[in-house]
Amino acid sequence: MAEQLQRLHFTPFSMSDSSDKDNPNSETFLLALALLSSLLVGGFVRFAHVLPMDYPLNDGGFFYTLIQDLQAADTFLPAYTSYNQIDIPFAYPPLAIFITDIFSQLLNISILDLIRLLPAALSCLTIPAFYLLARKLLPSTIQIVSATFAFALLPTAFDWLIVGAGLTRAAGFFFAILTLVQIHSLYTTSQKRHIFFAILFASLTILSHPGTAWFAFYSGGILFAFLISSQKVGGTSEVLWKRLRSRRLLADFGNLAPQNIIKSIFVVLGTLFLTSPWWGTLIYRHGLQTILNPYQTETHSLTALITPFSLLFTNEPLVDILAVLGFLGLLVSLRERKFLLPSWLLAVFIFEPRLSAVYASIPMALLAGIGVDQAILPLVTTQRSGGKLAKFTIGFLLIYALISAYLAPQYNSISHAQAESMEWISQHTPENSTFIVLTGNESYGNDYTSEWFPSLSRRHSIATPQGHEWLPEKEFSRRISLHAELQTYAHTDITSLEAWAKNNQLTYSHIYIAKKALQENQIPVNIFQESLEYSSGYELIFDNEGALVYAIRPLSE
Repeated sequence: MAEQLQRLHFTPFSMSDSSDKDNPNSETFLLALALLSSLLVGGFVRFAHVLPMDYPLNDGGFFYTLIQDLQAADTFLPAYTSYNQIDIPFAYPPLAIFITDIFSQLLNISILDLIRLLPAALSCLTIPAFYLLARKLLPSTIQIVSATFAFALLPTAFDWLIVGAGLTRAAGFFFAILTLVQIHSLYTTSQKRHIFFAILFASLTILSHPGTAWFAFYSGGILFAFLISSQKVGGTSEVLWKRLRSRRLLADFGNLAPQNIIKSIFVVLGTLFLTSPWWGTLIYRHGLQTILNPYQTETHSLTALITPFSLLFTNEPLVDILAVLGFLGLLVSLRERKFLLPSWLLAVFIFEPRLSAVYASIPMALLAGIGVDQAILPLVTTQRSGGKLAKFTIGFLLIYALISAYLAPQYNSISHAQAESMEWISQHTPENSTFIVLTGNESYGNDYTSEWFPSLSRRHSIATPQGHEWLPEKEFSRRISLHAELQTYAHTDITSLEAWAKNNQLTYSHIYIAKKALQENQIPVNIFQESLEYSSGYELIFDNEGALVYAIRPLSE
């Protein structure tokens, strides 16, 4: 493939590909080969982390319970979920939950196995979806190929999608990319079928994940702003820039806007109609505020505006080589006054306080494709080298990015011993038991034990945040802080923990000490355990390789 890429030689900073036009069969073959190859390497780095695990990677316990609740429900959707025993509204977009339920029953596969495998499979589907988007937004074969490989191997394009909770994230991300493909065609062609497909994929996005729905919405707005005049105002971004400065573009924009605004209105109304059974049921049961609650759970940081230019968000464990390629593409785009991708990248960090790195992988990969084409290849391609250096450079970048992507995700999963301890709790403790779960992991998103505990034990964990995003008054943010505070006491003793619980007006009946999680966080188990042994208020009721379970002694004893 490196030799074929080298044949597509470009003049530095040009945006044309004459060899592609002269050899359409060669271009088609190269694109097909690139897509297949990127899918293979992308699938490898995704499933390499999932297949060795017996349980879903990292999180997903909340969705495990949602699927069980759906199976047990007598109605279209249950009103509340049983997760964590606190009457959380069953408000999560249900598409991925329905799909998992159907697969489980038709194929006779356990829900746990589907939550383990489906996220990675759905994440693989984002690669061909991105390829379609790259073909819309990039002008040359070399850029499309390079961007597709960059997306397949960018850790942030898959690390939060292959975990258990990626069941909904990956589905939403896949449909969001397809939505943007259709929106691009909507504003650059006159074919009405793109209205239908934009409605379809936008609806599937909304029904999959609330975060990706928001991403698709503002990304579609960015495409609208940059693309609606591109067909008739003429030519390159340089021409558009000159017209904007002379205010001629504003007049053209005013003439073109009504037609495209009408298309946009059709898409919005059609999407609302297709998704109305879900949001209509939700509003009827719990009110409009329940839908809005998840968008109030995170706060923005002032550093968000600096992040896209700091090369610190691609999660590459070695040298941030893909980030550098993206940064070079950013400089090229700014130099040529092509502002769509730089604006999109910046917008992600403005509008996304939580999963910005995931969504930024799309414009970042596109910029990386430009960086390879317009900065790296012109630099290494010389008459003297005869293209050998370019071939070596392409091969090195691919191999290095593959190794980096393989090493990047640092997630773990619950063990058989932990699952056994939680199952024991479900059978040998009162249903109204309330647990403190000690893992030592202050990051709730990586604390897989705390999330899976309510699902497998069917008992209440006082500090697990998951699910609280659907509750009012920013309860999710409060639970995140509560969880982080609790885990700091894994370093201390029971006296300090009791004082913290009293100060926060929290009551509990049991303490679950996650041995495996504490060891992963390099916290000695014996320190807290010894303080419990010396205390007369607690008794050890369960002990295995995964966990210790203590119960508060009755006062009569």
